[in-house]
Formats: sequence, C-alpha cells, structure tokens
Amino acid sequence: MSTDDIDAEFARLTQGLDLGEDQPLTAEDVLGEDGEQPIAVIATSVASAQALAGAVRLGREARTDGIDIPAGTRTLDSDTGAIAVGALAEALAHDLAAITSTALQRNGVVLFWRRGDRMTATRYRDGERGEDVSPAIVLGAVADVVEELLLGARALADLEEGHDPAALTRAQALEWIASGKKKRK
Repeated sequence: MSTDDIDAEFARLTQGLDLGEDQPLTAEDVLGEDGEQPIAVIATSVASAQALAGAVRLGREARTDGIDIPAGTRTLDSDTGAIAVGALAEALAHDLAAITSTALQRNGVVLFWRRGDRMTATRYRDGERGEDVSPAIVLGAVADVVEELLLGARALADLEEGHDPAALTRAQALEWIASGKKKRK
C-alpha cells in the first residue's frame, strides 16, 4: 500500500472529526515517517499526577486562544515530579506544554518531543514558549522513565493508566489540586 493510499484511507476514517487542526491529519502526522508514533513528555515539579491533571484542566480554562487539551494526554507520577505524556504530533505537544505552563505560572516546564530520530526539548513558562535546549542537557534532571520513553526503551502502552485531565470537571480539578493526593479507587 502506498503512502497516498494510507493517507486517503486515514482521511476517510477521520472524515467529520473536528480535531482542532487547521489542516487535515495524515497517517504520517500520527505515526511519523518511519511508522513510529510520536511521543511527548512534559516534565514538571508538581508533586503528584493527580494535582498535575487538575492544574492542566484549569490551565485550559485560563487560556484565551482556544487551544484544548490534546486527546490521549494523561498525567503520571515520576521520581522527579509529575509528567504529562501522550502520543502527540509536534503542534499538539506544544499546545499541551503551553496549557501546562499556563496552569503552573512561574514554575517552568520542559517539553520533550520525539518522532523517529528527531528529539527536541523546549522550555515553557507562563504559557509562553521559551528556548529550545539540548535534550541531553536536561534529561539528567528528570526521572529515568522520561529518558526511557524518549529513547524507545519503554512504550506509552507499558505505563500505568494515569489521569486524563480533559475528563475532569472544574470542581474535581480544584479538589485534586488542593489535596495533591493520589486518587482513591
């Protein structure tokens, strides 16, 4: 099957879906040039994944540009602070980083993004994109799971379910931020 055939089939399957994109997605946008899914990891200093999910949910409300939490985003605990992860195209990864850093205001975050052989690290603060930095320089300051995900030693599917910030109500988000505790089952 050629790339054109795959793109046509993908377009047919996603016809009518509003993904908030100015341009239609192609199979390459989702899987990458080499068939590999892109991955986004946002490293934060937030104490728990639950609190980060609440903050991201409220960060979306604080934005006036209409960007939304990308589908497939989840927050997870790590040794160095909660992380937000997802198999996100580059533009959506930057949207998530902007939302997250809006919520966390003065506390900066780092967006790591990889697809195939391309890996980037970008700082965000107060909802604004900062400088791009060498991923090798900042990877030493984050949990091993971030590096494992970015190097392909671990897959998103291997991680726990985590928390979906888009599924929270405003009241839940406020409660989760205030408690900072793990969700009771």
